[in-house]
Amino acid sequence: MQNKFDNNNFEVDIEQAKKYAFRVRLREVFTDGLFTQLKWNVLFLLCCLPIVTIGPAVAALLNCTNLMVADDRPQIKASRWFFVSFKAALKKTMGFGVLFTAANFAFIFGFAFYLKMTSTSVMYVPMASVSLLAIVCIWGVSVHLFPLMFKETDFENGTVTMSNESITELVKQAAALALLNMKKTLIAVVFGLVVVAAQLLFIPASTPVVLTLGFALPAQAAALAHTEPEILDM
Repeated sequence: MQNKFDNNNFEVDIEQAKKYAFRVRLREVFTDGLFTQLKWNVLFLLCCLPIVTIGPAVAALLNCTNLMVADDRPQIKASRWFFVSFKAALKKTMGFGVLFTAANFAFIFGFAFYLKMTSTSVMYVPMASVSLLAIVCIWGVSVHLFPLMFKETDFENGTVTMSNESITELVKQAAALALLNMKKTLIAVVFGLVVVAAQLLFIPASTPVVLTLGFALPAQAAALAHTEPEILDM
């Protein structure tokens, strides 16, 4: 049975409407919102400088990009909204953020080390593969986890309410969403890994990219994997 309904003799295919809405938001996000993304990218890098705040900075960036994709943007300055999200995430996710950062560094270093060692022995191939799989799993769950940490957005007062659920419960929900939206999640993760890895490998030549949209674009890809725009106003 097709997912259709009739509204005044006008038949609408929901799946086709979703695809159309997705394409429209994709075009708007990567054109009209480029300057906003640039500002968020700079603020993200500044908030990452203490290292231990990388987790909350990622959460703030994903919250902002998810609002943009959902076309539910606050009527306040983009910079202020980022800091509002970052401040809220800092209180809720500081401990988890440190663990998230440490796990990423550990598996990325492990993957780079084992990949280099594969030239000396094939026994390192499985280790490199496991490290890469761990990175993909962490990033895949994070695509959905960080946005789930934000419960409510008050545009009038410029405040964010964080979820009362435990991190463990949120991780379970994020993992379920990652599996449910596996195709979009994998595309976002692969895109993010390629973009971030390319920037790190080609520094300092890639510095202009890092300072402009190097992290905002992967965040937008993650937002498109997690958030569906409104279909139609019916």
